[in-house]
Amino acid sequence: MDCEVKVVSVLLAMAVSAAAATSDPGETAVRFLEKVRTKNLNLEPGADTALSPQTLESKRREIARRLERMARDLGNDPLEVGAMKLDGDLAGVLVRKISDFNPNRMQVFPIALVKRDAEWLAAPVPASFENTGVGYTADLRKRLKGLENWMLHEQVLDLANLRDQSAVRLRRKIEEALPAATLRKLDSQQVAARFLAACETRNLPEMFGFLGGLESHPPSDWPQRIKAAESALAAKPDGSDPWRLLVSKDVLRMIVLHDEDGRNAMVSIGCLDPAGGIRPASRPRIRLVHLEMTRSKEGLWRIDLPSNFLQETENPDDSAAEDLDSDLLDAFPVKLGEAYPTSPQPTAEDARKAVVAAIQEGELSSLIRLIHLDGDPQTAREDCIRASQLWWAMREPSSVRHTVPLATREDDKVAAATFQFFSARNPDHLDFKILYFEQRTTGWLWTPKPSPETEASFREWTALQAGHWRDHWQEALLADSPPLNELPETKAPPEKESCALIDSWFQSMRAGDVTAALRLTTRLNLPDSTATLLRNLGYELTGARMHKQTPSITGVYRADGWTAVGTRFDSNGEPSFPLYPVVTTPSGPRILMEVDLAASTKRSRNYLNKTALKRLAKSKFNGSAATLEDLLSQHQAELSTLKNR
Repeated sequence: MDCEVKVVSVLLAMAVSAAAATSDPGETAVRFLEKVRTKNLNLEPGADTALSPQTLESKRREIARRLERMARDLGNDPLEVGAMKLDGDLAGVLVRKISDFNPNRMQVFPIALVKRDAEWLAAPVPASFENTGVGYTADLRKRLKGLENWMLHEQVLDLANLRDQSAVRLRRKIEEALPAATLRKLDSQQVAARFLAACETRNLPEMFGFLGGLESHPPSDWPQRIKAAESALAAKPDGSDPWRLLVSKDVLRMIVLHDEDGRNAMVSIGCLDPAGGIRPASRPRIRLVHLEMTRSKEGLWRIDLPSNFLQETENPDDSAAEDLDSDLLDAFPVKLGEAYPTSPQPTAEDARKAVVAAIQEGELSSLIRLIHLDGDPQTAREDCIRASQLWWAMREPSSVRHTVPLATREDDKVAAATFQFFSARNPDHLDFKILYFEQRTTGWLWTPKPSPETEASFREWTALQAGHWRDHWQEALLADSPPLNELPETKAPPEKESCALIDSWFQSMRAGDVTAALRLTTRLNLPDSTATLLRNLGYELTGARMHKQTPSITGVYRADGWTAVGTRFDSNGEPSFPLYPVVTTPSGPRILMEVDLAASTKRSRNYLNKTALKRLAKSKFNGSAATLEDLLSQHQAELSTLKNR
């Protein structure tokens, strides 16, 4: 017992000591700026700042506008504490915004702080103690003025010092990624290849090394090179032309020409761009990037970027130059085939499955391995373009698509396979495609551009296929989601299994896995059940693709053979509360996705709920509509609580 008393006494003493400890002004200043940056700063008096309660509302609005401008200046760069000056219960702190590469992005933010009790609080106006409620005596005003002048003076000196040190800091970062001794051993072709690899892996320090950052006297346009490369990687993942051709993970790049003359060299890079450019609906193309190189007196090769890489310009239409560079374009498929040797399949069916796997889950290079590129150069170029077009149609980020194999026919050494390309954007639209395959001495490969003779030999069969699958492709897609012919006489699905089912549903939505999602569903046996299920599936897939946050389960409700799982989903700060009906089937618990329910106070949502329940009432399970309506009411009753979670 005495031991327990001693332990409690020690813990109490530690708690009192911790409570009495004074907060750190430097950490407080950084924390203040982080809240400004994330727009989470509470400007109410007594909250996150030293704002005086006597501050007028008009002044608060002005301060808020200043802080919004500061948030833009802060950006995403890391912050660190610089110089600090303490004067009793007052302090001035310089917080540095550090950029490892671009000195023009460096900034110094002077923050005034006031200590109240044992806590430091930041003044809401940078480099100023105004609106903090201090400064009434002459001596105090003198101290405040001295600290403000110190912050403004040191801000200028510290920023200049930071920028002077940036060259040393940058050189150190580059040397860590690419030692000068390593670069000195590389020839111009190796430099070009390593530079492309650095672009693809988005290794900015290494890119700088190849752009001249290791030279004693960097090139005259060095600041522009830094800014251009850094901006290319800091923008959207795929950037914008022409940088996108070098850094996008979706572009296949091959050096098609290397020419060296003394201290000068040039490489031409063929780029198979599946997106076809940054404009929507562009056809894929093989585009060329020409890079010049110079060898310095120190024996270091450096990449000299074209002018359109260094400054923002309108994307030029370089298609007119294709005729002049046709020999380089013809060389691209040859180089591509050398880098990605063909992988013939034992049978036509194996080749079909390999193509489906490549366009659904693989890289573009995995699809390139399934075509032959050793024939006529222009045909090979067209095969590359068609392959990348098909791959991008299934993989481009703005939509979820799924390949539904329909039928296959083999005739001697050629075969044809038909597919439906399901799209979450147009879930009830038929997108019927035919792919052709050819048997070579080494095995079966896909032929993106079949010969006229091959197409003619399958024309009658493909016409019959198109007519048949126009009305039946949905049956093939929904093979793993059988209709609910009867409601089993059993208890409602268990709560644990139902929650696991909904968690799996959320995972399949996040992954865009249509097959996995449909295996979790069932449907009614109404004439439009398939179309309704696919439409609701499309809505959920599109929503998951647009918003990264995964919904959460908020409650489970059970009655008369049904379990309903309540959820919450936040989209742009606006919460919604879907309710998923779960029923037992011969295959286990399944979601009845075509009955779309959600708790809401909005009239439009209530109308949709009534429409969904009326739909259920028209089925053979009409008695279940009242049960689900009651479960929805229970979910609805918790709406005010759910909103505050």
